[in-house]
Amino acid sequence: MNPMLKIIIFLTASGVLTGVSAQDAVIHIEAGQEIHPVSRLLTGACIEDVNHEIYGGLYSQMIFGESFQEPEELEDISGMWRPAYAGNAKGEYAIRADNPFVGAQSQLMRFQSGDGVWGVENRGLNRQGMNFVANKAYEGQVWARAAKPTTLFVALESGDGSHVYAEKPLVVTSAEWQRLDFTLTPDASDASGRFSLKLKQAGSVVLGYAFLQPGEWGRFKGLPVRRDVAEGLIAQGITVLRYGGSMVNNPGYRWKKMIGPRERRPPYAGHWYRHSSNGFGIPGFMDFCEAAGFEAIPDFCIDETPQDMADFMDYAKAPADSEWGRRRAADGHSAPYNLKYIELGNEERVDERYVGKFEALAKVIWAKDRDIILVVGDFVYSQAIRDPFNFRGSASGITSLAAQQRILRLAKQHDREVWFDIHVGTDGPRPDATFAGMLTFINSLERLADGARFKVAVFEFNAGNHGQKRALANALAIQAIEGDGRIAVAASANCLQPDGQNDNGWDQGLLFLNPSKVWLQAPGYVTQMFSNNYQPTLVKCEVAGAANKLDANAKRSDDGKTLVLQVVNTDDAAVTAQIHIAGFAPGKPEVQVTELSGPLDAVNTADRSDAIIPRQSTWNHPLKDGDASHTFPPHSFTVLRFGGA
Repeated sequence: MNPMLKIIIFLTASGVLTGVSAQDAVIHIEAGQEIHPVSRLLTGACIEDVNHEIYGGLYSQMIFGESFQEPEELEDISGMWRPAYAGNAKGEYAIRADNPFVGAQSQLMRFQSGDGVWGVENRGLNRQGMNFVANKAYEGQVWARAAKPTTLFVALESGDGSHVYAEKPLVVTSAEWQRLDFTLTPDASDASGRFSLKLKQAGSVVLGYAFLQPGEWGRFKGLPVRRDVAEGLIAQGITVLRYGGSMVNNPGYRWKKMIGPRERRPPYAGHWYRHSSNGFGIPGFMDFCEAAGFEAIPDFCIDETPQDMADFMDYAKAPADSEWGRRRAADGHSAPYNLKYIELGNEERVDERYVGKFEALAKVIWAKDRDIILVVGDFVYSQAIRDPFNFRGSASGITSLAAQQRILRLAKQHDREVWFDIHVGTDGPRPDATFAGMLTFINSLERLADGARFKVAVFEFNAGNHGQKRALANALAIQAIEGDGRIAVAASANCLQPDGQNDNGWDQGLLFLNPSKVWLQAPGYVTQMFSNNYQPTLVKCEVAGAANKLDANAKRSDDGKTLVLQVVNTDDAAVTAQIHIAGFAPGKPEVQVTELSGPLDAVNTADRSDAIIPRQSTWNHPLKDGDASHTFPPHSFTVLRFGGA
């Protein structure tokens, strides 16, 4: 039987095996019967700035509203900032559209009379508060201008301003934009602080940009990336990151706006946030993946021009002494990137219009690097495709794969490989109909390929929750993908989710975070369990009995010394299974057991980040003549590791 089909339909074999009741299962493993290799890139994640995965998430910038582009909410102050005054000081604020530092406006503040302070303060993403660690340095810069020399104070303070943890004067001496660098070291810790810009005597300044981040101690390998978030992703076992999603389907999303000095990169009206910044973009993403050891797959807007994509290829691949290589080196990366994949578009209507754009970009990209694999930003097929030229059930509304056929012909003509990115629903506890739709999509491409080299990737498992039911659906989807053997990459959305900051509806983060900590959700632990127990070869594994309550895969190491059994129990009751293993003699009697189980709606919170976590144990001497028995808890994903280290 096709392993993929057994996983998807949970084949019932009750009564086939003598002595097996409807409540029990038998798992047969033939460790010597290889099915096919297993991709190492099935434990991935998709990251984009939805729900602030970047700003307020991965990016080390602590200020939200850095370039004062948000419309005023009160007192003529840019939206994410608030007044900060004390004593009997009097003054004014104003939004200035003349000579803005970037974008459309800058912020003026003027101290007019009295004693005390007059300024503005920022509390980070959606004003959730900033985390300050005592005696640890924070560094930053402010861009300002003043008609007359004026002393501007930068400070780290408590949320209400009653305590000043660190403060420094900066002298603005120019009527033109001036960069002022600073380092502040707070003398106390505060998980909900604020950053202030203040005047203490008569004078005025116009503020254009502000940046604040932890010093080297709090950043990952010197990059503008939160260290704890990066280490959380590494601990999760991620092997591949895709940077993209709906944010790329925007006229302002262009790679050339993501290079050069961060402060000078133009803001734009983003898909998820209309005052988006470009401090972190595609090159920063590639830097991070390289440092973390992840395979990087950046996604570009399909409306990039051929010339701009040719320039990107030079930026990414050309020597450091070339025009674009020098630009890359100036941005901090002297050597060419080892970039292997580029996606063009996201959740597109793949039709003749898309194909025309794809073909124009593909030709210039392949002319620069023939080994780059281009990924078609396809979408979702919610119904089975029987006729590739006449069907229903595409989320983008197309009813024919004629455009995909044209892309396959283009790939064959140029002797290149192309991939198609299909998204799948995993609300849980099982994948929805889009998974079966994807499989028939692959079947259709095989009928149309005519020798063209292609693969399908899943860059987004999508859901509306981050609970155990989604964890089980992700586990079933990955096992089905392992069993099918034709899918190159599997990645779950969303990679990150700032706690309490969900303003876009996608409540599906794998790694949650707030300003002071990070913690995994159950679907993130599923990624970790697959990654930590990866083995390169799928072997024959069949489940009988238990009325389809169990789903299982078995994988083996190259040297034959390690065997991994993965079992998902979607039922609300425990299931005991007899395990029969042939063709494998473990070198060690102990079996390492990792088990993730709990109520379907179970989630982890900042206060209780261990509400649902994997439990590890050692199972001693379980095998007797290749047979054993194990009970799988309700709503669980379990990994049994036989032999090996």
